[in-house]
Amino acid sequence: MVEIRELCFESEMKERASLLASRGLSVPDGNGRVLGAFDSDRLVGTASLIRSVVQGVAVDDSFEGEGLAASLISRVISLAVSEGVGHLFLFTKPSEALSFSRLGFREIVSVQGASLLEWGSPGLDKYLVGLSEMATGRDSSAVVVNCNPFTLGHRWLLERASSSSSHLFVLVVEEDRSIFPFEDRLHLVSSGLSDLDNVTVIPSGPYVISSATFPTYFTKGGEAESVHAALDIRLFGTKIAPALGVSRRFVGSEPNCRLTALYNETMKTDLPPLGVAVEELSRIESGGVPISASRVRALLESGEMDSIRPLVPDVTWNYLLNRYKENEE
Repeated sequence: MVEIRELCFESEMKERASLLASRGLSVPDGNGRVLGAFDSDRLVGTASLIRSVVQGVAVDDSFEGEGLAASLISRVISLAVSEGVGHLFLFTKPSEALSFSRLGFREIVSVQGASLLEWGSPGLDKYLVGLSEMATGRDSSAVVVNCNPFTLGHRWLLERASSSSSHLFVLVVEEDRSIFPFEDRLHLVSSGLSDLDNVTVIPSGPYVISSATFPTYFTKGGEAESVHAALDIRLFGTKIAPALGVSRRFVGSEPNCRLTALYNETMKTDLPPLGVAVEELSRIESGGVPISASRVRALLESGEMDSIRPLVPDVTWNYLLNRYKENEE
């Protein structure tokens, strides 16, 4: 009889890595709860829950077709619900998406090589209703930003996008895995754009550059980064842009981060066929170097506060001074 329980020991984690590798899968990044299915002392199946994403699902060849994967995922769902998580995501191959529907998963979007599914609520439909209620009825544009923190480079990009648009939606990445918390980033962007009448700043929610739609963005790369980028962009082009009435997406050029540059290139390839034009704007510079949030963070790390001042708007400068003061006390 197969026993399902949580993996605890290093030796069990090594068995799990071997099982995943035998199925052509790598060990998922991030800490979470890991379940294993044991036939006597042999690990024959595994699944994990990392934040709200079910990952690392694999079953030994000899147990395929016996419902073990379904049992593992059912246990993961029970585990999530017991911890107050009622909305889950799962990546799988498109050919296997239907089998997960029997467990209550719904397909959100698919690209070649992967499908993103969700379980529970609130789901994508409710999210889209919320977006459609914000639509202006005019042809609109959008920018997705993290702003970790908000810089004069962001301000310049968003001001240019605003001046070229009837209306501009600025979606601030809600995933809270940056140095500056989401609520602080949202406040900086909202305050820093308050003088632009045709701009609406909104949280990105779980369907735009999140650990569900683009997990490798937060782990700075991985085997599936191209697929994740394609999934995130297709979801934007087929669901989010139509709900907001967006026909153009602005993006800043990316000279430093390989992964962001990959995402931008995928955007330029994949969005226009879906009816969303992509306009890339070159970053502005200070001292011959592009102004970027990563540059500000590096100066913060080295304590060069005076060098930060020319790179950030007043709202960010005052925020940094207060935060620095709090850390000193």
